[in-house]
Amino acid sequence: MKNRIREIDYKICSFRKSRIHAHKLNKLRKNILTYYRHHPTTNEEINFAVDYLSSHSLTSFFGAFQEQYRAEEVRVYHDPSNGLPYVMVNDKRLYFKRSYNKHTVQLVFNGLRIEQDPNSPHCYTDKNFNVEKDDILADIGCAEGFFSLLNIEEVKKVYLFEQDRCWVEALQATFAPWKEKTILIPQFVSDKTTDTEIRPDDYFHGKKDKPTFYKIDVEGAETRVLNGMKSILKQPPLKIALCTYHHAEDFESFCRLLKENDFTYRPSSGLMIYQNDIDNLQPPYFRKCLIKAWKKK
Repeated sequence: MKNRIREIDYKICSFRKSRIHAHKLNKLRKNILTYYRHHPTTNEEINFAVDYLSSHSLTSFFGAFQEQYRAEEVRVYHDPSNGLPYVMVNDKRLYFKRSYNKHTVQLVFNGLRIEQDPNSPHCYTDKNFNVEKDDILADIGCAEGFFSLLNIEEVKKVYLFEQDRCWVEALQATFAPWKEKTILIPQFVSDKTTDTEIRPDDYFHGKKDKPTFYKIDVEGAETRVLNGMKSILKQPPLKIALCTYHHAEDFESFCRLLKENDFTYRPSSGLMIYQNDIDNLQPPYFRKCLIKAWKKK
């Protein structure tokens, strides 16, 4: 009976939170449209986003590319050998947290598909910037490991950095077929090394197999990661896919840092709304999502 009551309470709480968030999204949509009606711009990316928003509900991204994905169409399986839910990705199993139910897996995986669509501003790679054969990948903030799984056949080795202990079990299951070339580091990547944190400069110091491609997506701690890899940034060849949307000032700040370290770089095309910061968003509202940077020998 107690479990049933907890389940009902959870559903009621989730429904209430969903309604509140939907109300905030609708209010923000109206604010954005009103703002740009009174403050027109010549910025093509903003105008594209506003035009899309004028006839669609507010989502993180803008463009028809995301409309092909439906969460309810995601097939979720259950592995009786470990009790974990999973989905199939190019004939490979991508496992999720034990606590995730079917609906949560569908929503999360559908979001991942949208993020990594080639037309998404959140896509870490493109035809001119990608993980190449025998690259060594450092997936910093790997969460479920979707990006690494997409590239596991190409890479020589992958370092999976994920501090959320609830993901460790799922990551171990996902990458079990490639144990010989995956290393899981369950620590927070930072600008210092402690019992729970690791500085990239310290971790990779003296290692023979050093990453040639860094994906950095750490929910707002990107600056600390970059401060912890000052030596690495001076050592080509190097490619970095770097998220820039968690803080309004990140894009400009990271551009300056990359320029100071002699990187060639460019932003991904398009803009996004960072919904986790919905209560604090101010004009111009939209943020650049990602920088792709590289340095050759």
